Amino acid sequence: MAAYIAQRIIDGAYTYDYVISRRPDLKAGIDAYLTEQGQANLITNTVTQQDHTAR
Repeated sequence: MAAYIAQRIIDGAYTYDYVISRRPDLKAGIDAYLTEQGQANLITNTVTQQDHTAR
């Protein structure tokens, strides 16, 4: 699932921020896929709801 969503980010169908805000559980896989594909520039510093609750 993470690879599919990451490819959709590369294709421009979704933004990284939108996807991570909806599916923070896929962040690690999405980041890995984007990095492997040479698209790490699409990774932004997104603060998720989980980040807020961990503080």
